[in-house]
Parts: sequence; structure tokens; C-alpha cells
Amino acid sequence: MLDPKTLMRRAQAATGLQDFGDGPFEDGLEVFCASLNREADLNAAGMAGAEAMILNSLSERLRVEDCLRKNPEILDQELAPQVFVLGLPRTGSTALSQFMSEDPAARSIRRWELSELTPPPDAAVQEDPRLARTRAAFEERYRKQPEMRAMLPVEAEDPSEHGPILGLTFRNLQLPTRFNCPTYRDWLLMADMVPAYQYLARVLKLLQWKTPAGYWNLKNPPDVFSIEAIHTVFPTATIVWTHRDPGKSIPSVASLANLIRSEGVDNVDKHVLMQYMLDFQSEGVRRGLAARTRLGEAVQIVDSTQAALARDTIGVIRDLYAKVGLPFTPEYEGHLKARMANRPRGQHGKHEYDLADYGVTPVQIRDRFQDYLDGVDILEPT
Repeated sequence: MLDPKTLMRRAQAATGLQDFGDGPFEDGLEVFCASLNREADLNAAGMAGAEAMILNSLSERLRVEDCLRKNPEILDQELAPQVFVLGLPRTGSTALSQFMSEDPAARSIRRWELSELTPPPDAAVQEDPRLARTRAAFEERYRKQPEMRAMLPVEAEDPSEHGPILGLTFRNLQLPTRFNCPTYRDWLLMADMVPAYQYLARVLKLLQWKTPAGYWNLKNPPDVFSIEAIHTVFPTATIVWTHRDPGKSIPSVASLANLIRSEGVDNVDKHVLMQYMLDFQSEGVRRGLAARTRLGEAVQIVDSTQAALARDTIGVIRDLYAKVGLPFTPEYEGHLKARMANRPRGQHGKHEYDLADYGVTPVQIRDRFQDYLDGVDILEPT
């Protein structure tokens, strides 16, 4: 059984640190542990994996707070401008964020950084040892689950999602996809997300301290639930909302969730999983659309479709940069072309799944997202 207080003490013992810092995290930790214990149906490997993930988050928070306490000038920095890429999962947000990361002015949270946030990465270091460790971890994951490379073709140097950083407050909306945790999911939907994004701002300052940013390229699909919290903490940020026919994106994320969950449970009921995904993801876009209406012109939101990005990558990004107000330089264009040549779409195969296994049709899925389809007039099927 996962016990929050015991896990906190273990993290403190492992790091030799005591101070978790200000701001909430124990409330979410308690609900998350209880939900996993009662509802996730984890087997021994799954429980061990969940325990390790929680211990890592607690230990990372201790190390971050220790670093900030020793280097208070970090928090005195002005944070570089931010672009948040969000939307339903499997709508091209990963591809767009990867393409944007090729801009020499962009600063992403690189996947090798996410695994160990401290010490702060230093541009003077030619190759950080964390990079080699993350490369090895990716190779091991792809060895065990080769289909993952087709589903989510990412490498250690690629931009990561910042969900795990939000998770340092145990307010991470990625977790209800990774685990069956309806009580925690419902708690998250009622929780104040502002503290999570305030903590993200602290970590971004830590990361940019010795590796400056022209602008922050930030990507996390579940941010669609929290547009107003993002605007509260990052009032000048630009939001890029990626879109794809939910009749295609929702089965894709259900298939990905099935693969991830199957590592830690003995059986995944795909019909139940699909209904869970429909409920959760439709609530995300409902909240996103409502926030967009309430905020109006106070926040800049730019739309992008997966279909258009695949059809005319450079044209779409050039237009996106014009709308966002970023310079689309010849140097960036050259980097983009090199990435497209070196890492062509589909080089690791196609993400295959049988929608019939999940007990729904594309029409039934689209019916759950009718307000979204009606409200976003640029949406186009792929």
C-alpha cells in the first residue's frame, strides 16, 4: 500500500534533504495514493512502478527546493516569453513542439532534463551526463515495447511535456490517462491548478539560469483543462491549440493508454478504458472552450491542425510564427528542413489499433465532441 507520509520520509532519507518548500502538494499526494490503492488494480510490478514514480517526484521537489535555497538569484530572473502547445492528445502537439524546438531561439524542457532537474543544466558543459543516461533509458523502453516507437517517436534530446513538473505539486492531469484513478481524476477537476503553474514557473527559471531562452517552447496536451490557470501565472503567454478529428485522436490515445497501463495491471478492459477516455477528454475540451470564451482577447490563442501541419509543415509554422510574433529566420528554416529529412514522418512504422476492440465507432466518438466540432471551425479530419 502507498502511504504518503512514509513515501515523504523515504524521499527525505534518500536525498538527505528535509524541506519540500512552500505551496501545496500533500493534498494531491494523499488523494493520488488513496486512489491508486483502491481503484487502479495494480499488480506487483505496477505498484512498484507507481511507488518509484512518486518517490522520484518527491525527491525531485526536495532537490529543486535545495537548489533554489542555495541560489536565490535564480528566482530573481525575468522568465523568457512562453508559448504553450496544448489540445487533445494525439493531435500533432508532439510534432509541432519538436519542429518548434529546432528554432535556435527556442528553449524547450528537454527529455533528459526532465528526468533530473538539478543541478541546473549548464550551456558550458558540452555533453551533460544525464543525456547518456536518458538515451539508454529510451533504448531500453523501445526494446521492451517496440510499438511505442511508432506511437510516440521521441528521443532524449527532444522537447518533453511539463506534466511531471506540474506533478511536483501532485496536480498532473497526465496521470488519469496513465492510471485508472477516478477519485484522483475527480479531485484534479476540482483542484486549484494555479499553484501547479506557479511551481512550473519556478522550475523554468531554474532551467534557464545557465541555459538562457529566447522563448519557452512548452507542450502539454492536458493544459487544455487549465487555460485560465496558465493565464493567471503567465499572463503574456501565447497558446497554440492543436486539433484533429476526435474520431481519430481519441482511439489513438486510448491505444497508447492501453499500452502504458498494461505494464502494471493484469488486464485492461478496453471498453471501460474508452469510456473513461471519452469522459475525461471531452471534459478537457469543454473546459478549454469555456475558458477561451471567458478570456476573450485577454489571451492569444492560435489554432493549428495536424492535417495542415503534415501537409505543409514549413508553411504552417511560418504562418504560426507570424501570428505569434516570432521571427521565422532562414537559420530556423534550414534546421527544420534538416529535421524533416533526418526524421521523416512514419519512419518507425504506423501506429496500428483496431477500433472495434474499444466498442465504439468514429461517429459515436464525434457525438461526444459535438460542441468542440461546432466551436472550432478550423477543425478538419485527417
